[in-house]
This record gives sequence, C-alpha cells and structure tokens, in this order.
Amino acid sequence: MGQYCFLLRRIIHIINHRSKKTELKSKEATTVKKHKQFYEIECEQELFNDLGNYENVRLDSLEKSKLEDFSLELSSSSSSSSSSSTKSSTITTTDLSSLPMECLTQIFKNVGFSGLFSCLLVCRSWCRNVIPILWSNPFDKLSKDCRYKLIRTYITCLSEEEKIFLNSKLLKYGFKIPNNKNSLFNYSIYLKELSYVDLYQSVDSGIKYYRKSFIGRNTYKLTYLITKSLCKMFLTKNITDPSYNLQSFKIDKYFIQIDDIFPNIELFTKFYPGLSQITKFSLNYYNPISDNLFKFLQYFPTLCKGLYHLDITLPYFENNQIIIDLLISIIKSQKNLQEFNLSGARIGANFIIPILFSFHYNSLISIKFQNINFHKVNLRSIISCKKLKNLTIYHCTGLTKSSLPLLVKDFNSSHYNGGMRLKSLNIGCSPKNSQIPKLILESLLSTTCQELCLDLITPEIINAIKNRCQNITTLKLRDYFISNDDIITTESSSSSSSSSTSNSLLYNLFHALLLERLTVIISPKNSDYEELNIHARDLPSSCWYLELQCGYSVRKLCELLLSDECVAPIRVLIINYLRLDISHLMIVRDFAMVKGTLKYFGIGGRNDFDKDELDVIKELQYKYNVTVNYNDVGDIMY
Repeated sequence: MGQYCFLLRRIIHIINHRSKKTELKSKEATTVKKHKQFYEIECEQELFNDLGNYENVRLDSLEKSKLEDFSLELSSSSSSSSSSSTKSSTITTTDLSSLPMECLTQIFKNVGFSGLFSCLLVCRSWCRNVIPILWSNPFDKLSKDCRYKLIRTYITCLSEEEKIFLNSKLLKYGFKIPNNKNSLFNYSIYLKELSYVDLYQSVDSGIKYYRKSFIGRNTYKLTYLITKSLCKMFLTKNITDPSYNLQSFKIDKYFIQIDDIFPNIELFTKFYPGLSQITKFSLNYYNPISDNLFKFLQYFPTLCKGLYHLDITLPYFENNQIIIDLLISIIKSQKNLQEFNLSGARIGANFIIPILFSFHYNSLISIKFQNINFHKVNLRSIISCKKLKNLTIYHCTGLTKSSLPLLVKDFNSSHYNGGMRLKSLNIGCSPKNSQIPKLILESLLSTTCQELCLDLITPEIINAIKNRCQNITTLKLRDYFISNDDIITTESSSSSSSSSTSNSLLYNLFHALLLERLTVIISPKNSDYEELNIHARDLPSSCWYLELQCGYSVRKLCELLLSDECVAPIRVLIINYLRLDISHLMIVRDFAMVKGTLKYFGIGGRNDFDKDELDVIKELQYKYNVTVNYNDVGDIMY
C-alpha cells in the first residue's frame, strides 16, 4: 500500500501541470471546449436540446494524441516510481489501473477542476470515478451564464413518465422538452448539494437563453414547472449506495415570497428519500415569506432529524415570534447537531440560544454567532457543551461580563476539567466595541484555546492574551485594526506615530505567545490590501508557518524575509497575492538559499506563469528541495 501512497503526489502534479500548460496556450477556448465535451449530448433542436450542436465536439487526431501521451506519461511515472521505491521488494512495477479505488478517489479530489476533464478521457475506470466528483456540486463550478447547460443535461436524466407529464404542462405555453434522448450517466444521483434558488435561476436563465424574446418578461410559471420536476428528480434518487444521498439543502432569501416559485409541501412529503438523509440545512430567511415556504418550515422537523450542520440567517430586528418558534422547533427535532451558525438575530437570540444549549450540549462541536444581540442572553451555559471546539463571535453586541462564563479566577478547576475545552476562538468587532474582545479573552472561553483569530489589536487585548491565553500557538489577523487609546490605525497607516504604535503592538502580541503559525488576511476589497505592516523582528523564533493572504510590495517582502532581524525558522510559506510576480518569487528563492529552512511554498491567487517565473519555481524545487503547490489556499499542516 505504501507504493500507492508514494504515487499520489506525482500523479496529482502531472495532471495539474499538464492542465496548466494547456491553459497557458488557450485558456478560455480550451475551457469552453472541455465544458462542451462534458456537458453536451446530441439531441434534436427543441427547448433545452441543443446539446452537442456545436462545432466539432469529437476529438481530433491531435487531441487524441495528447490524451494518449498523457496516459502513457502517467503509466511510465507509475512504473518508475514503483520501481525506485521497491528495489528491495519482489514487486518492481505497478500498473496504474491496479490502484485501489480509495487511492484514485483521493487523487481526483486533489486535482483541479479543469484537470478533471482530462482525467475523464483517460479510461473508463477513471471516468467512473471522476463523474461523481464533477457532478456532486456542479452549480458552483460554472458561472451563472453557463448554468443552463447543467439544466440541459439534467433534463435528459428525467424519467420518461416525468418528461411526458412535464410536456403536457408546458404545452399551453407553446414549449416542450426533448423526450427521446437519455444521458450517458444518470448525473442527477451524484448531486449532493442542492440550492433551490440556484436551480430556479439556472432554469430561468436557460429559458431566456433559448427564447431571447423572453428577456425582461416574467416567466416564473414556466420556470417553476421545470424546476419542480428537476427538484423532484433530486429528491427521489433510486439508489442503494448511501454515499450518493442528497447531503445539503439551501434556501436563499431571493424569490421565496411568491408561492409559484417555492414548491408546495407535497413535493417534500410524498417522495422518498426526499430530505430525510440531508445533514446540512441553510436558511436565509426574509420577511415576508410565501405560504409554501412557511408550511415547509412547519413540516421540516418531521422531514429531517439527522442534521449535523444548521445555518440560519435572519433579517435585522426580526420580531415575528411565530418564525422564531418554527426555528426553535427545527433545533429541537435534531438528534445530533454538531455545527450551528446564527446570523442577524438582533431580536430573538434570547429564545433560540438557550434551546440550542439545552438540546445539543452533548454534540455541538462548532458555533458561529454573527451580528447577534446578546441582550438578555446568558452565555454561561455554553460551558456545558463538552465537545465544543470552535467558537466564532463576530460583530455582536450586548455582551457583558455577567453574561459570559465565569472568569478564570472564579471558576472551580475540578468542574472545568470535565467541561468545555475550546480549541479555536474567532473574535470580530468594531473598534467602537473594543471591550468585547477583552471580555471574551478574560473569560473561561479563551483558557484552553490553541487558535485565535482577531480583527482588533489594543494594549488591553494584548494584556488579556498574555494573562489568559497561554496555549495559543496559531494566530490569524483578518482585516485588522490597531488601536492605542485615541489612536486608531489600520495595517497600512503611514504616519510615523501610528506606524511606531503598530509595530510596537504587533511585536508585543507576537512575542506574548509561543507563536508557531501566523496568518495575515486582508480582503482585496479592503483599501489596505496592498500593504503589509509586519517587520522581520516582529516574528518570534518559534514561528515556522507564515501565510500571507494580502498584498505587499517587493521591498516589504524583502525586508520581512531577508533581513538579518528575521530569526523565524520558516518552513512553510504560503503567499496568496493576485499581483505576485517574478520579483516576489526571486525573494522566496533567495530566502530558501540564505536561510535554508524553507520546505514548502504555496502559491494562491495565480495559476499561470511565464517561462522566467517557472524557471525560478523549478530552481526552488530541484536546487533547494522545496515542495511547491500552485493552488494553495492555506491551512496546510506540516
């Protein structure tokens, strides 16, 4: 089995590398062509039926040759890897086709989306393994303008009876769907994440794509009929493999006020398995809601009792007690709720949160509160959630010292040892509410945390971390502000006074911890995206992981990594920067050469490089033995 594991990196590298080379030659044209090869099936001209009627869908001789070379390269790589890794073994070769199914699945899960299209055409075994991955959540893989192609293919998966029934309903609108073609695979059974709004909008855009005269017109009745038939197909999967069950259902706030858009409750109650097997439910509630959606929420506790993840977003100042009671009923009906997100509950949190802790104290692992008013909410009972590992409190109000768990100096250690032990704490707030992070950090919540995420740095917060957070080794700074009494600066402040304040506070924060992993995240939408106000001396000697999801000049990166003041033995460096160029890469190369500690370099934000940039990357790989990952998004464990 060890020889198979040895092949994983090599195969993934080859697939992604060949995919990138193709993109460099003609990225847009190739992507469109591959999408057509995958999503289109030949069918006569009707509504949603121009599948395959594009130019030259068949593979030409050059493309066939490329695929053959691709397959041979993988096979030869497999054989050489196996041979070199088993010199003392009786097994000297490994046929790629003999890879266990589990290995192939892991390989394909780590291959980029465009690379998976090449894998489809290697052999039947690979095709059968790739199809379920591509079609598990296809709506997120295509832009909204191209999603009509998914509907086109899904319509071919409808049963003959459903096609006849649907056409009888569409007849009065002067339309019909093709009913004489079936798809090569039953793609509908592979869908695991269903958003009703995404499905509805995809059907609507498809109708207007085929009938340009409908643009600007209200077609919701026609769209509803097709959407309902497709939704019924997803809810009535005739499968024996439970891994293909629908796992997630999402209702967004858009277009849910009209009854002719959201289906009636019979669609969810009469068909099996329906929603009975889903483990995640997301509701973005918007008032007023349609009668159909209201009935759906009423029946949901009987439709599904096995949720692991519940995500609820409410509008500000929602005071409809009936809706609050419906949400409480959903929470009560679940048997093993592990992740819970609540956002926007300015009113009603005092009813929802106590019920959550009361019914799921023994199963909750992750909780996220965002834009919540904690007035009249007692969070002390959160310590009864013994399995809770991750807690996020983001832009909330109403927190007081009396509403938080007992202060560290007051609690009984024997009681605490049997209670909650948080691993990760994410705190976000406005500088105007700077007392909230301090209160949280001084409470029982922070005592056992190993990971901390902040967006505000003040002397009071740093002192609280020094005194209460001795176990933290991972720190994330996300769009952070630095405040010292009346001086409030962002990470890009230019004045000398604010700059010295920032440097001093960052240095004190980093050196107050046994910091091993540091991540800095600044959104590209932030005006401070292009600046990084961290210096070499700020990084402690314990820091071996550095992730920069932000912008920075070449000079800043040079000062950070190549300065004599840099004592951090960085082994893992991840850079996610949209404007990364060869100058940045050369600094990383020089860092690997001078410091000699770098083992892993992750690149995010870019996936295409010119010849000179690739030469620097190859030098990192082959001269300095640094593993380079072109599609890194962070959180690498080393």
